[in-house]
Amino acid sequence: MRLLEGEDTTRMDALSDGLFAIVLTLLVLQFEIPDVDPGALPGALTAQWPLLFSYLLSFAVVGLYWIIHHNLFQNIVRHDRVLLYLNLLFLLTVSFLPFPTELLGTYGTHFTWTLYAINFAFVGGSLTLVWCYAVARDFTAESIDRRLGWLIAVRGLISPVVFLFSIGVAAISLEAAFFTPILIVPLQALWVRYYPGGTRS
Repeated sequence: MRLLEGEDTTRMDALSDGLFAIVLTLLVLQFEIPDVDPGALPGALTAQWPLLFSYLLSFAVVGLYWIIHHNLFQNIVRHDRVLLYLNLLFLLTVSFLPFPTELLGTYGTHFTWTLYAINFAFVGGSLTLVWCYAVARDFTAESIDRRLGWLIAVRGLISPVVFLFSIGVAAISLEAAFFTPILIVPLQALWVRYYPGGTRS
């Protein structure tokens, strides 16, 4: 059964870009001007460093996923209703990010990091699901064969796996967990080294 298939993903791209722009803006709203005497302002601003850290990390990862989403949809040339719903599921996980970001910046506990990491794992997992469905339904460009399509899907799981791994790291050292997402960079580079054909995504 053909589930309202179409040849264009422009509206999906536009909706996704709009939501990403809103989320990136909302991330900064966790900051508040301290209500203190001028002499106490430096200390009050310094006390907000956990908020700054969570903001910068979230902005960087959300920005990365915007780029990944853009690149993937350059290679997704057709869609159906299921793909629309899967993309909405991905956007749902992205839109929720400002909440755990502020929780992490405010409390900075193992529990808040767990919520934060799980949210990002869902972001990466749901986007990979979008791509896998597109590959399975042959909605991708002719330059993407099945083997390359699944290799790209494996690459998409790197970030979710790292964030889930960071939850275990946080049980030992919360400070170390904060820097665990840096592992995404060398793992991505390692993937590109061994599967250079997948860099077209």
